[in-house]
Amino acid sequence: MEKVLQMTDIVKHFKNVEALRGVSLSVNRGETVAIIGPSGSGKSTLLRCINRLEKINSGTIIINDEELCHTDSHGKAVYQPEKTVRRLCSETGMVFQHFNLFPHMTCLKNVSYGPIKVKKVPKEEALEDGL
Repeated sequence: MEKVLQMTDIVKHFKNVEALRGVSLSVNRGETVAIIGPSGSGKSTLLRCINRLEKINSGTIIINDEELCHTDSHGKAVYQPEKTVRRLCSETGMVFQHFNLFPHMTCLKNVSYGPIKVKKVPKEEALEDGL
């Protein structure tokens, strides 16, 4: 199967707290994955690392066979140039735990708004994809 996400040995620190210690995750196209665990176990932090809302300290992240970041010879995470990072992250999506929908819009309009405004997808296509 085609891998759409590969995370290997992800380490993330917040000051003196090690939020992620050597976490690895692989997701294949069409696969549904659930990340479960107690509060504070790093689930949201791991997800935030995929689209660089959080920068990892070390590890490797590959999105659609393209490297987002890797660990250099000094043990530090090195990200691709900003333009590449933005492009790769635009291929990901995330729904936050405490998401806020636009209350004046339908669910369909809420999910199609991003592709229309950010990726310039034609409105009809975005609405069809949202169904």
